[in-house]
Amino acid sequence: MISVDRCPLCDHETARHVLTCRDHTVSGEPFTIVECDRCGFRFTNPRPSADELGRYYQSEDYTPHQDTGQTLIDTLYQWVRHYTLWSKRRLVASLIDRPPGRLLDFGCGTGGFLARCQAHGWDAHGLEPDPTAQDVALEKHGLTVEPPDRIATLPADHFDVITLWHVLEHVAALHDTVEHLTRTLAPSGTLVVAVPNCASLDAQFYGEHWAGYDVPRHLSHFRPRDVRRLFDRHGLTVEAVRPMRLDAFYVSLLSEGYCDGWLPRAPLVALGSTLWAARHKHRSSAQLYLIRHDETP
Repeated sequence: MISVDRCPLCDHETARHVLTCRDHTVSGEPFTIVECDRCGFRFTNPRPSADELGRYYQSEDYTPHQDTGQTLIDTLYQWVRHYTLWSKRRLVASLIDRPPGRLLDFGCGTGGFLARCQAHGWDAHGLEPDPTAQDVALEKHGLTVEPPDRIATLPADHFDVITLWHVLEHVAALHDTVEHLTRTLAPSGTLVVAVPNCASLDAQFYGEHWAGYDVPRHLSHFRPRDVRRLFDRHGLTVEAVRPMRLDAFYVSLLSEGYCDGWLPRAPLVALGSTLWAARHKHRSSAQLYLIRHDETP
C-alpha cells in the first residue's frame, strides 16, 4: 500500500478520515476514504500501488468486465448495458454536426461501446489497462485495444468525442490524465465523463456500504464541484450535467447486498434518490458531464 501525501485535486497536504469501507468484490479488506481539509475532495488513502492494484480487479464478480450474467444482479447489469450502449451511441452522435467522427473511448473495457460505434461508421479507438478485457475485446469484437499510456503519443487536437464511462474514478494520476485528454481533444470536441456521485441521497443512505465507493478500485470519489474544479484547472468547462437514473437502481441493489439488507428495499431507495435528485440539482447517484474547451478569451 502507498499513502498519498497531497490531495489529488488541489495538492493540499492534510486530510481527515471520513469513512472506512470494505472491498466487497475481491479481498474483503477495509480501506479508508479521507476528505481534503481545503477543498473537500474525497479519495481512497492509503491505496494499492500500481503493481498491487491489478489483483483487486481479478474476480469473476467484477461486473464491468463480464460478458455473461449468472446472478440476478449480473443479469440486470447486462440488460441495462444493452440499453445504455444504444443510448450512449445516440448521445455521442448528437455532439457533432456531421456524425460519425473520430472517437476515443478511454477505459473501454471489453469493447462493447467501441464496437457499436465502429459498426456505425465512427473512426473509434480504445484504451484499456486490463489485459483480460483487452483479450475479450479482441476475441469477441476483433478490436485491438491499447494500454492507457498510449494516450501520450496520440495526435493533438484530434478526437471529436472522448468518452470515459465510469473510468475517471479509477485513475491515479488525475491531472496528468486530464492534461493528455485535453491535448488530444479537438478544439470543437466534447469530453464525456460519467462518474458516481457521493453527494447523492443513496450514497448518504448507505454510507460505508454504498456500492459507488467500490474501494480500492475507485481511487477518487467525486461530487459535481470536484469535477468542475478538476477540468477548470485544465482550461475545460463543464457545459452540461445529466443524471444517469438507472445507476441508482443497480447501485442500490449492490449496496443492499453489501449491508445484508433487504433487497426489495433497493428499488424504493433508488426511486427516492432519483426523485430527490430531480428537486436538488446535480444530486443523482451517477452523473454524466459534457465538457468542452474553455472559449473565454
